[in-house]
Amino acid sequence: MNFLVILICLTINYLWLKDFDRFDDTWFFKLRAKVENFSKDLAEKMSQGWFFNLLLIYGIPLLVLTLTLFLLEDRMFGIPTMLVHILILLVAFDRTQPGKLASDFLAKWRGGDIEGCSLYLQQELSVSESESLGDEESVSNFFSKQLVYRCFEKMFVMFFWYMLTGPLGILFSYVSYQLRDSHREDQPEQEVALVNNLIRVLEWIPLRLLAITFSLAGNFVRCFERVKESFWDFSGENHSSDLLISYANCALAGASFQSAGEDDAEETEVVENPEREQKAREIQALQALLERSQAIWLSVLAIITIFGLQAT
Repeated sequence: MNFLVILICLTINYLWLKDFDRFDDTWFFKLRAKVENFSKDLAEKMSQGWFFNLLLIYGIPLLVLTLTLFLLEDRMFGIPTMLVHILILLVAFDRTQPGKLASDFLAKWRGGDIEGCSLYLQQELSVSESESLGDEESVSNFFSKQLVYRCFEKMFVMFFWYMLTGPLGILFSYVSYQLRDSHREDQPEQEVALVNNLIRVLEWIPLRLLAITFSLAGNFVRCFERVKESFWDFSGENHSSDLLISYANCALAGASFQSAGEDDAEETEVVENPEREQKAREIQALQALLERSQAIWLSVLAIITIFGLQAT
């Protein structure tokens, strides 16, 4: 059932209208505000009150989901259970397709609207206004890194933990990312560090699997050599986004877009800014790499599902 649920969710997500998003995240922030207000006095009295607060934020959604799945088990041929799975996965998935993110950014990029590109990064990729991106190359490189990481955390991480743990793992991952991206300045450092460590654990295996997938979908030798260098790295010194973009760049090493301007002189004469067009092609190649990697993961999941059904 898990593979069917993933296919249904991807289909719905692909056809989803950006301005018709019924699965917003306001429910989580309302729950978090109520939990923090409830445990505020306890947190002030206890040195580890923040941990109790964190347990409630994780525990309440997971408990409600567990009870729901238990009550719906084996009812109506499992259709209600599958609908719950679909709902949880749709909530966790990115409602904006990576291709849509890339095309919207490139429309502004090719038009020379660098200020519009920076504003787009703030609106769609949650980039802080105080973060200085510098020149055009910094803006395009930053978008490439965020595009890879957003696709990874919203899709590949969810694929992995859903196949391994079902909707409970998805909900745990979703809550972890929401806590990381919305922590306040006055939150205890221990709480922020714990959430970051949990995310590091959640991402460790999927990141390595995606890196190997990049090798299969791109330059195998260059990418796999890079994977071997950092495969057993548990230090956490490098953020997942930095590792992913380094793997992706190795996978795209030697791709045809690097010499496109030299091989097609006629096209180069039409392009007003060859360097900007070069960056645009690199982003398109990165998007294509992500799409090929997604196809590989779905193929592997399909094979696992088929052999699993045959075994039963």
